[in-house]
Amino acid sequence: MLAVVEFLGLVAYEILMAFFMGAFHPMENAKKKRYLFLALFPLVAMTMFHSENIGNDTRAYTDLFEDVKEMTLKMALSNGRFEKGYMLFTYVLTRLFSSRQCVLIAEGAIVYLSLSRWLNKWCKAPGLFVCLIVEMLEIDGWMSAARQSLAVAVLLFAYDALVEKKLLRFFILVILAAQFHAVAYVFLLAWPMLWWVDEYRRNSLEKKWQFEKLMAVCVVGIALLTWPMINLLLKIFPKYQYYMSGVYMDGQARLAIILKIIVYALMLLAPRWIKNQNRGTRQSVVELSLYRMALINIVILVAANQATILTRFSGIFSVYAVAEFSEQASKLKRGKNRKIVTVAALILFALYGVIITIYRTPEWQTTYPFEWWGMK
Repeated sequence: MLAVVEFLGLVAYEILMAFFMGAFHPMENAKKKRYLFLALFPLVAMTMFHSENIGNDTRAYTDLFEDVKEMTLKMALSNGRFEKGYMLFTYVLTRLFSSRQCVLIAEGAIVYLSLSRWLNKWCKAPGLFVCLIVEMLEIDGWMSAARQSLAVAVLLFAYDALVEKKLLRFFILVILAAQFHAVAYVFLLAWPMLWWVDEYRRNSLEKKWQFEKLMAVCVVGIALLTWPMINLLLKIFPKYQYYMSGVYMDGQARLAIILKIIVYALMLLAPRWIKNQNRGTRQSVVELSLYRMALINIVILVAANQATILTRFSGIFSVYAVAEFSEQASKLKRGKNRKIVTVAALILFALYGVIITIYRTPEWQTTYPFEWWGMK
């Protein structure tokens, strides 16, 4: 019961903050910065100062900090389990700080500085986005999966290069992100998905639907080839063999994945069912990129339903799926449709978060009841 109360309390704070500051609608830049500071502050604090009991991986990373204290740089970089970028990150922290908590503080600072910069640049109405990353427990994953969170932070810069069509910078940033977690390599798919598949017929606003057809083919291929692909990836990246026997392959996590497929599909389709959106205009590059990555996210979750460890790949694209829905909802004409979509989304996704919090599925979803560092 306490877990649900704490979760809904945080949700209520974010909703009220967004409502009173007008963050459910497009905002002026100065006001947006004030909102992002107030809205993200509790999330930053939770990430920096949460107990080692929060999340399945937190203690593994703080224990690693203690181990690296006794290593030389060469020994740290030769570690076979973790990526060299993350080992270097940890090694530097051990030479600057003595407390193992610095791992959480540094991660929280990097992740939320990157996210706030990205939201300020690309998200015109960030209120719904911030509410949803809380309700959908995105922030919970960032508290636990430090390596992947740092990779996501770097990929938010790679997104800039993607939509600005700067291939070399995009490639370098993705490679850099992969030095924290190799799952970041999947973001390389975003380039051909955005720039190699035409959305409209030449000199026409008529959609070609090529990308959607490609995703349908991918779903069929996934149904047939998921496990052969996993076995191939484990041969390429043998350091991830330990996932195969852990909670990340637990079948109980499939409840969360099925719920995610449903809610992400609704997020993608619901605004497009509303008839008062502007039609007859081409999507911008940003709109098209968010839409396509939201669709990729759903395809990956379909694969993850067969092998739950693949939710790690979904985590690379999920933030863009949430942003896509937030931006589409904010573009609905003022009136009851926008209000209905916003309120329905807040209620539906809060219910999703409550279900996951109550049943604690997947097993690594252990954020609430929340514990602060040093408190029992």
